[in-house]
Amino acid sequence: MLVFDCFFGRCEKPSCDGCFCRPVRSLRLALKSRSMHLEEEANFTPAASIDKSEPSARPVAGTPAPQKHDTRKRRKRLLAPREEIPWFPTIKPDLCNGCGDCKVLCKPGVFELGEPDPTGIHRPKLIVGHPYNCLVLCDRCVPICTSGAITLPPKEDFEKFVEYLD
Repeated sequence: MLVFDCFFGRCEKPSCDGCFCRPVRSLRLALKSRSMHLEEEANFTPAASIDKSEPSARPVAGTPAPQKHDTRKRRKRLLAPREEIPWFPTIKPDLCNGCGDCKVLCKPGVFELGEPDPTGIHRPKLIVGHPYNCLVLCDRCVPICTSGAITLPPKEDFEKFVEYLD
């Protein structure tokens, strides 16, 4: 049962140092980051790879033309200083299991380990140590959290702070 607990992020050990299941956790992190990378690639379709075998459908008069969503990765520019944009994650401490997946995934370094457990039984919970390092409209940490402890504000409220560059 210990291997499954480690794989699914429910391990109760304070750290993975010296644990024989450490490769299992590394495998889980690698699979999660790979699946997130594959999802991003699946959403990206270059303009040169459009299938020309499909006949172009012309809209009938009186009906709106179908809208296609542009799933390309576009560069963003902030319209306000980063310190004035309150976009950052929050962690519910009662749900956090201290697995550290969010800390490993987040390249800007938003997350830090919190206070260690005084009894030494549980892993330390993670906290948002550097909230303004978080990239505006980035939500990659939410799906990787195995316990569902990370929440972000609604994206719709922050679209006004971002300008997309072509």
